[in-house]
Amino acid sequence: MKDFNALSGPWTGLSTQDGLRISERITLSIQDGRISGTGTDKDGEFEVVGFYQARLQQVMLTRRYTWTAEPSQEGVGVPYDYEGTWDGQMVAGRWHPRWNPGYGGPFEMWPDREEDREELAIRFEELAPTA
Repeated sequence: MKDFNALSGPWTGLSTQDGLRISERITLSIQDGRISGTGTDKDGEFEVVGFYQARLQQVMLTRRYTWTAEPSQEGVGVPYDYEGTWDGQMVAGRWHPRWNPGYGGPFEMWPDREEDREELAIRFEELAPTA
């Protein structure tokens, strides 16, 4: 299992919003269980802050957009909470607007460093059927 605290750098993710899968790019700084970073998705640019609880493998993040594709910029500063579990390869869980926990959907995010891509490629080669 990879040490979550050693995974600062680029991450990639997917979330589901109103039945649509949305991809995102995130750059995280992780130090002693504290998480901060910035990212982009189809809705705009955002900042994240949060923490990682190693004992429970739990990741808690708050995302706030700093700029949105919405012309009114109405969503800037609105907090969205992300609660997930680190399984050694990725974080998976659920997101929701803080003011409306009943809305939201699933999300996944994983490190997107060169060494992680190489490790994944090796695993795919091992799993590929031979002719």
